[in-house]
Amino acid sequence: ENWERISRTFSGSLAANFVKNIVPLFTSNEKAAEISKFFATRTKPGFERTLKQSLETVRISARWAEGIRSEPGLSQTVRELLAKP
Repeated sequence: ENWERISRTFSGSLAANFVKNIVPLFTSNEKAAEISKFFATRTKPGFERTLKQSLETVRISARWAEGIRSEPGLSQTVRELLAKP
């Protein structure tokens, strides 16, 4: 909704830094797809590579989070480890 303002405020390398610091905070493939769609018409040559790298980080985090969620006894193991002195 505020992309035009952000784009004007953060031009050049600042835009790349904005993308680099905000996009990787997400951890789902759904968000990666949403971000990709959003930037499909809004990329600038200055941060296109940064966007690709940031989206890859989101996808890696999504795979990691999914692996953690699908591990059957992980929560019990963590509780046991935390209970040890």
